[in-house]
Amino acid sequence: MKKVIVYIALIMQGFISQSQNKSKPNVVFILIDDFGWMDVGYNGSSFYETPEINKLSKEWMRFDNCYTPSPMCSPTRTSILTGKNPARHGITQWLPGLKIPFTKKGEKATVFCPKPLVQGIEEKDVTIGEAFQEAGYETSFMGKWHMGSFKITGGPLNHGYDSQKAVIESNVCRMFYPFWDHPEYFPNAKEGDNYTDLLTDEAIDFVSKKREKPFYLHLAHFAMHAPIETTLELRTKFEKKANRIPENGPFWKDYNYAHKKIKARQDDAEYAGELFTLDKNIGKLVKALKDKGLYDNTIIVFTGDNGGRSCFMHGHPTSNEPLKGGKTFVFEGGVRTPLLIHWPGHSLPGKQTNVPVTSMDFYPTLLEMAGLSLKPEQHIDGKSFVPLFAGEKFEHKALYWHFPHYQGEGSYPSSAIRVGNYKMIYHYHHDKKQLFDVVNDPYEKKDLASEKVRLTNSLHKKLKKYLKESGAVIPQPIVK
Repeated sequence: MKKVIVYIALIMQGFISQSQNKSKPNVVFILIDDFGWMDVGYNGSSFYETPEINKLSKEWMRFDNCYTPSPMCSPTRTSILTGKNPARHGITQWLPGLKIPFTKKGEKATVFCPKPLVQGIEEKDVTIGEAFQEAGYETSFMGKWHMGSFKITGGPLNHGYDSQKAVIESNVCRMFYPFWDHPEYFPNAKEGDNYTDLLTDEAIDFVSKKREKPFYLHLAHFAMHAPIETTLELRTKFEKKANRIPENGPFWKDYNYAHKKIKARQDDAEYAGELFTLDKNIGKLVKALKDKGLYDNTIIVFTGDNGGRSCFMHGHPTSNEPLKGGKTFVFEGGVRTPLLIHWPGHSLPGKQTNVPVTSMDFYPTLLEMAGLSLKPEQHIDGKSFVPLFAGEKFEHKALYWHFPHYQGEGSYPSSAIRVGNYKMIYHYHHDKKQLFDVVNDPYEKKDLASEKVRLTNSLHKKLKKYLKESGAVIPQPIVK
């Protein structure tokens, strides 16, 4: 009799679970690589053309102060999956990272920080993929991984994803077939085929599949990471447009905290062409969700992993002006990225907020949106910003950044903290502190450190306390 009761209970549990699953929203998380805040028309770019994204900025909720926890890919990607700050999870640079310092010619490094001691997302972390998997979702990971080699981490299939497609282990890919000797990404691809196009097609195939379960798709595009490539047609189009831009000085003027020239003008035709293709594919995916009748029950997040790459060892792909700096800098240009969210019934057209949110917040926010239990012991640095959709109060007591490495893009090792209007940056190489009112001076033109000494020192003390408590690896002076 007891076995019969247990059997009936299991059947009912399965029935209830299936009923609940049918009412649960689907989730599509779209992550763009090296996606600058100024890479979209709705933020003011006049050179790039992003009509599909601009349209979504009017239809979805727009977050104009979305911060990544790092100005670099691997740290932020790991933070999105774990809900932890890079200072805490230990991946503070692209993996596997470098210990060789980049400085100005003839200049010596003054501090040393090893390449990340943690070389991949850890088994002990319950990822956002695993959280949705546990809740009965069918999960899939597509595109760029770069959170540790498959040998160390096992890749997406070992961290909460039922399936994977065209997964780029690190940074080895090109936009066109054979994708830098990786034809296995898309076995049926041919000469001239574009990675962004094919990845979007795979995403559409996944969401279109008939299933009983709701789905969670993590779609990590390789665009806009170098090498930047586009078609001859688009390159020609944007070269003509670039030729009409007046000469007004192409580089950033403040070199004090950069050891390379930083791009201050958007005029790269190759970049504009690749971005145009990405934009077209974002529109194509959204249209497919509408055509399949899934749009009104699907949460969609569209964001980037760090600011645009305004300097590189072999060129200057984009510019984040008027925001300062770019990828690898903890200035606003390196840690701010676009964020648009579609949440049926909540993200009404025209909704916009300037309240700061961060990539660690996606984990608890998406769980709450889906009506699932939070995991506060896991997403320890994240906080659900669901209240913002209802116009209610939301705030972080403090936001932290820790990028303790010299980098080829022109940056020096630094950490930063934002509390309220103020952001304090500590530059390890220079042993200097800077303070900016990023609400009234978002372009970080006026350093207030010498005027507000007490506040600057107080924020520095708070930053050091957080880094110590989180177990961060701090750059050490080089003994001469």
